[in-house]
Amino acid sequence: MNEIKFRFFVDKDCNWFQDSKPITHKRIYNFNYQNLKRDEQGLFYVEENNSRAYVNFEDKPYIVKSIDISEDNRILLNLNDFSCESLNIDTLIFKENIPYCSVKNGKYEAKFSRPALHQIAKAITSKNGSYYINSRIIKYP
Repeated sequence: MNEIKFRFFVDKDCNWFQDSKPITHKRIYNFNYQNLKRDEQGLFYVEENNSRAYVNFEDKPYIVKSIDISEDNRILLNLNDFSCESLNIDTLIFKENIPYCSVKNGKYEAKFSRPALHQIAKAITSKNGSYYINSRIIKYP
């Protein structure tokens, strides 16, 4: 089996690097996210035409930069790829006191940034040793 060569590295803050050089152009950054996929082995890659460039993520592929709470109490996630989507509370978990959740229809995981953690903490309530958002329990391993 061929050894996978990673063309991209993405650090824990979702800063992209190609061949050890930072990617700072917003369109290239967005192109990479729009074309991000996962292969049969669970490895991430960016696809362009019929070519695959593999991506090594230091942590998770997405970061929740901030949240908004709508008038109907939905929690809206503002992601690092400049998209926004509703939080699926059933996927919210905490690992070492950092919240993570599924995004992009459950295809990927996102880590909450420190500002987003502080924002979501305001929506969390505690009762009898359990934690809740909108009356739904949060999984805390």
